[in-house]
Amino acid sequence: MIATIPASAVVDDGAWRTGVGGTIWNGEVGLAGGSRLEWEWAPLRSLVNLAFAVDWRATGSDTNLGGRALVGPSSTTVDAMSGSADSTLLQAIQPDLPFTCDMRMQMDFPRAKLGGSGQMAQGTLTSDLGSCTPKRGGAPTSVAPLILTAEHVGDISRLRLAPATQRRRTLMTITLSESGTVDIGMTPEGAAALPFVGLPPGASIKGAI
Repeated sequence: MIATIPASAVVDDGAWRTGVGGTIWNGEVGLAGGSRLEWEWAPLRSLVNLAFAVDWRATGSDTNLGGRALVGPSSTTVDAMSGSADSTLLQAIQPDLPFTCDMRMQMDFPRAKLGGSGQMAQGTLTSDLGSCTPKRGGAPTSVAPLILTAEHVGDISRLRLAPATQRRRTLMTITLSESGTVDIGMTPEGAAALPFVGLPPGASIKGAI
């Protein structure tokens, strides 16, 4: 019976997607920007973890990204995520970002969890030369290749954004606790290189996921 449930029954509606097909067992959803996300249900992992477990892959003109996911009532965990992605995929994942970007990214995240308890991130993201534009208007900014590293130590995940060719220069820092509190810091170098983010030099924003 579960295998015949339409995929549209579990995929939220929104501007991030363009259409849904298949079933909860083996389905797909079109993503805004042209990519396609496909998944295959993993029933054994679902039973062991008491959550909806899938093997998934996103494909598109500049996207070939895959991994495993575990979706629970209040959290989502991604394991073994690796591959390349167009930045439009970022807009589908985080539609509330105050900017849009046009660049290609390479991702390698052994594990990341958002929502609920035990939140964390471990992995690396690198981007090619591209550009980003504020959603509220303004000229696009050319963005040099970047690297984002995420390390989880103890109960804290520390993310650091830097130029790919000058990795000791910190542009932005993000601290994520396992309880979901977030502290985002922007350095003077980051404010100059990433004006579309909208944070002044030395700014620090605290919040929660």
